[in-house]
Amino acid sequence: MKKLIPADLTPHYSRAFLFCMDWIYEAEGGDSDHSADKGGRTRFGISKGAYPSVDIPTLTWPQAMRIYHRDFWRGSRAKELAEHGLLELAFLHCDGAINHGVPLANMLLQQVLGVKVDGILGSRTLAAAINHNQEDLLVDYFARRASKYSRIAVNDPSQITFLYGWHRRLFKLENRIEKATALEPFYIGVAA
Repeated sequence: MKKLIPADLTPHYSRAFLFCMDWIYEAEGGDSDHSADKGGRTRFGISKGAYPSVDIPTLTWPQAMRIYHRDFWRGSRAKELAEHGLLELAFLHCDGAINHGVPLANMLLQQVLGVKVDGILGSRTLAAAINHNQEDLLVDYFARRASKYSRIAVNDPSQITFLYGWHRRLFKLENRIEKATALEPFYIGVAA
């Protein structure tokens, strides 16, 4: 009988996804149970509100990564963005999907692209992203996300406590994406 080693229990993730997860671990890592957080108790950014069947206190990072891969990397189609060479957009979009939810992140991206806003990243949205000026796309998507954070705080004053942290997250992500650009040949991968 073959002895199992830890690597056998971990899916084979692309380098692009792993680079993104390095960022997510920094941005979301640890436990949180802030009284104003509508998601409730959170570990590694996975909330009890979004995942009521997950035992949040015992959630491990590899388990969280599997959720992120299935529901956000693949669910938002960030994987396809990375495969088409849009690595920076893939990171920004996956982070947006994690922070805003997949449909809203898709809608924010569609607003930037000027395509039908339906919350579904289909072939037309993907084609528009591929053919759009990437520098403008990234700047406009960052701005849309910042604007969304501000609207959340204006519409629900209980969320103002998070506004500084949300904007700080975007600035830190921008710096991380700049690093990814410099290392792009190493981080692009097409598996998983």
